[in-house]
Amino acid sequence: MLFCASDPRAIEVLLEFAPSELEVILSMFDCTARPEQLAPRPCDIARAWRAWLFVGGRGAGKTLAGSHWVRGLAGGYSDIADKPVSRIALIGETWADAREVMVEGVSGVLAVHGKWDKPEWESSRRRLTWRNGAVAQVFSAEDPESLRGPQFDAAWCDELGKWRHAQETWDMLQFGLRLGEWPRVMVTTTPRPLALLKKLMADPANVVSRASTRRNARHLPAAFLKAIEERYGGTRLGRQEIDGAVVEERMDAL
Repeated sequence: MLFCASDPRAIEVLLEFAPSELEVILSMFDCTARPEQLAPRPCDIARAWRAWLFVGGRGAGKTLAGSHWVRGLAGGYSDIADKPVSRIALIGETWADAREVMVEGVSGVLAVHGKWDKPEWESSRRRLTWRNGAVAQVFSAEDPESLRGPQFDAAWCDELGKWRHAQETWDMLQFGLRLGEWPRVMVTTTPRPLALLKKLMADPANVVSRASTRRNARHLPAAFLKAIEERYGGTRLGRQEIDGAVVEERMDAL
């Protein structure tokens, strides 16, 4: 986009468009997203990142960012992909989590699309299909072996910090990321001191974006923010769930 709807100068430009055109323009995530919610673009494929980790507090806008990234991949939006990708994996902690949060949730993939580009959701087949032929398959991290066989251009992994079989699921996914010129994965998670997550965040080949719950304050009830700050601000749990910090387990903890 050449302008942002939050820019006062953009109002005059927006008034020149028909209502149907405005609906499309304002549905583009780069008009409303914060910088950390937008995928970094490499200067060339040779320097491309393999994994982009959006690590943040509860309500920081991670799911919304992941859903829009998937929309951009399937649609071939220029700020995300040079052309539409053909196969995408969506992996949640469980099948129910993937369906209810990543696909059908208020910030899920279906919700971020307009009526003109919304994919068809086949719950029984656990897949989304776009009009251009792009397909996203839904998987559960409880079943790493289900990733043995399929192949993908990209993957979105949600709440990796909670995955029971994190390393096994991640390993199976890596073998399947073998389509296209730039196979890549986005991870959205509230952090936990998980060995895999710490390793991925420390890897210089990956990109890490961070956001606290406070960064998304304008989209959250003030009463909610006040309550969690009063109850959990400054605590270990607050540092993890609000600040989005990786808090190591205490050596003397029971």
